[in-house]
This record gives sequence, C-alpha cells and structure tokens, in this order.
Amino acid sequence: MMKRGRVSEVQAARREEETRSSRIRGIMYGMLLAFAFITLLTACSLSDGQEESGGGHLHGSETWETTASFDELPSFLSDYTPHTSDLYREVHDHMDLMSGVTCYCGCADGTAVETPHDSLLRCYVAEHPADEGGVTWTNHSTSCGICKKEMEEVIALSKQGKTADEIREAVDAKYKPGGS
Repeated sequence: MMKRGRVSEVQAARREEETRSSRIRGIMYGMLLAFAFITLLTACSLSDGQEESGGGHLHGSETWETTASFDELPSFLSDYTPHTSDLYREVHDHMDLMSGVTCYCGCADGTAVETPHDSLLRCYVAEHPADEGGVTWTNHSTSCGICKKEMEEVIALSKQGKTADEIREAVDAKYKPGGS
C-alpha cells in the first residue's frame, strides 16, 4: 500500500512538472509570436514612412527614388558631395550619349548589382517612363568612382563636340578591361 502511495506521488509530481513545462513553452511561443508580429509592424511602418517622406526605396542593393521630372533631383543626393549632384544634374542633357556607353564598374555583367545595367545611363536613372514624365533615379553611381569618371568623360567629350561614336570609343578605350 505504501508503494502505491509513493508511485502515485511520483506520478503526480511528473504531471505537475509536465504541466509547468507546457505552460512555460506556451508562454515562450506566445512571446515569440508577439515579437514576430511587432517586428513585422515596425518594418511595414518604416517602409511606409520612407515613401511618404519622399525618400527612396531599396531595390536590391540600390536605392531608387522617383521625382516628378529631371529638374527635381533625388533627396538621397543630400548625403553626397556637390560634385555628385552636378553629375546627376547633367544626366538629362546627356541621356542619349549615356545610353550608348557601357559602364565598366561591373554593373553591366551583374557583379556590382543584382540586375545588370545596360548602359551608363542606368547607373543614374533606373526608370524613365517617357509618357508620365517622372524619373526614377538610382543611387548606384553616387558611390561608384568608375560611373562618375565615365560620366565626367561623357560631359567633357560632349563639350568638345565629339560624336556619340567617338565618345563611346573613348570610354571603351579608357575603361574597358584590356583597353589602354
């Protein structure tokens, strides 16, 4: 009889321990779920706030920001030198030349960005829906010395009266791997 009482006490202790463990697991899962929910809400509110304040949005490793026209530069340029802003200001006047120039920073083959760029223009402008007039800028070239140097070359050669082919050949000769 004493044995049966002891077994019953041990079983009761085990049940009590299992119940306590189950409650602790439930509390932990509840806290984990609450943390995940709060994190999701915070991420969504930060993303919404960026769009409303005129800031850009992340697209892979690039920040893209849409403005009403080429006359309105993106706000992310405030974090960079006036020279960088000046280069962006020149984009509209040199778009046709830039679209024929290959950028050799690695963006054309996808090593510098997730989506390969098709020209130097794409290093400055992500999208330009001609019908709507808006411009979606990219910050790719803000921190890329090769993109900036190629743009400087395009501007300088354009001022010298060089043709689009001459400009493309000059950039290729100077920046293409294996070039002079």
